[in-house]
Amino acid sequence: MERSLFAFIWKYSKRDQLTLLAITLTLFPLLYLTLELPKRIINDAIGAKSGVIAAYGFEFSQIEYLTVLSAAFLIAVFVHGIFKMRINTMKGILAERLLRRLRYKLIARILRFPQPYFERTSQGELVSMVTAESEPMGGLMGDALAQPVLQAGQMLTILGFLFFQSITFGLAACALIPVQAWLIPRLQKQINLLNKKRVVQVRALAADIGEGAAGASTLRVNGGWRYQMAMIGDRLGHLFNIRFEIYQKKFFMKFINNFITQLTPFLFYSIGGYLVIKGEVTIGALVAALAAYKDLSSPWKELLAYYNQSADMSLRWDTITERFAPDGMIEEDLFYGTPTDIPSLAGDITLDHMTVRDGDGNPVLEDISTVFPGGSLIGITAPNEEDRRALAEVLTRETLPNSGAVILSGQNIKSLHQAVIAKRIGHATSRPVMFRGTFGKNVLMPVR
Repeated sequence: MERSLFAFIWKYSKRDQLTLLAITLTLFPLLYLTLELPKRIINDAIGAKSGVIAAYGFEFSQIEYLTVLSAAFLIAVFVHGIFKMRINTMKGILAERLLRRLRYKLIARILRFPQPYFERTSQGELVSMVTAESEPMGGLMGDALAQPVLQAGQMLTILGFLFFQSITFGLAACALIPVQAWLIPRLQKQINLLNKKRVVQVRALAADIGEGAAGASTLRVNGGWRYQMAMIGDRLGHLFNIRFEIYQKKFFMKFINNFITQLTPFLFYSIGGYLVIKGEVTIGALVAALAAYKDLSSPWKELLAYYNQSADMSLRWDTITERFAPDGMIEEDLFYGTPTDIPSLAGDITLDHMTVRDGDGNPVLEDISTVFPGGSLIGITAPNEEDRRALAEVLTRETLPNSGAVILSGQNIKSLHQAVIAKRIGHATSRPVMFRGTFGKNVLMPVR
C-alpha cells in the first residue's frame, strides 16, 4: 500500500486532479465580478449624479446602465454557479472511483493474508474497515487538490477586493485569521487522536460481537454469558467516555471559532461606519465590503474543515493500512499475473529443519526434517488437529514456516507462483467453504 493517503490519491488520479484544478482557476475572475458589480450598481448607476452615464465607450441613461450592470451581475452569478456545479460533480465521480479502487485493493490484500492472521482477526473487523471506515475517505479523495485551491483562491479574491476598497477593510477582515489558524488545528488534533481511540474500540467491539455470535451456544451451555456481557458492557462504557470527551472538545472548538468569526463584523460596523461618516469611503463600498466578508467566512470555514478532515483521514489511513500489512503476506508478484511456466511438482517433498509457531510463539511443528518420495501414498498421524492442520497449511503455503524450508520437486515453496500451487497441489478438507451459488458454480470457480 502507498505510504500515505495523499500518495495514493496522486498516484491514481493525477490527471483528473490537475483537470479539476484548471477548471477551478476559472472561477476566481467570475467571483470578483460578483463582488465588484453590486458596488458599481449602487455607486455608478443608482447613485449617479446625472441622467446620462458614459461607460465603456458608450453613453447610457441611468435606467439603461442599471439594466446592463444588473444583467452582467446575473450572468456572472449564473456562469459561476454552472462552473461550481460541474466541479462538484467531477469531484464526486472522482471520489467514488478512488474509493472503489481502495476497497478493491484492500479486498485483494485480504486474499494474500497468511491463514493464521484470520485466527487473530475477526471477519467483522475486516468488513468494517473495508466498508464503513473507508467510506469517509472518499470525500477527501475528490477534494484533495481542488478543494484547498478553490477555498484559498476564493479567500484571496475576496480579501483582494476588500483591500482594493479600503486598506482598513482588508486589515479588519484578516485580523483574526491568524488566531484561528493557530488555535483551531491544535484543538482538532486532540479530537483526531480521540477519534483514533474510538475506531480501535469500535473494532474491538465488532470482534467481541462476532465471537459472541459464533459461540452463543457454548456461552449458554457453559455459563459464560455473564462474563461476556460484562466485557461488552465495559467496552461500551469506554466508547461512551471517548465520545463524551470528543463532544466536549468538538463543540468548544466550534464555539471559539464562531465567536472569533463574529468579532470581524463588529469591526466592520464600527470602523466602516466611522469611515463612511467621515466621507473616506462610500456607502456602496461599505455595503459591498459587508457582503464580501459574509462570503469570506464560508471559504475560511471550508479550509479549516478541509484541514480537519485531511488530518483525520490520514490517521484513519494509517490505522487501516497497518492492519492490512501483516507479516507473512504472499508477495504481490507471486499472486497476480500468469506465470511463464507451470512446473510439475510430482517429485520428492522435502522438509528441511522446518519449524512452525503459533501467534503466541509456541512451536506447533518443531525442527522437522524428512523426505516424502514422489509418487508414494503416505499417511501421517498427529496427536491433535492443530498439528495436522499446520502441516497441511505449510504444504499449501497457507502458512510459511518460521524457520527451515519446504522443497517441492527441488523448488522452494516460497518462490512458487500462487497459480502453480493452485494447479499442482490439491487439498481436500472435512470442512470445505461453500461460497454463494450452486454446488456446480463452486466446483467450476477456478476455471471461470
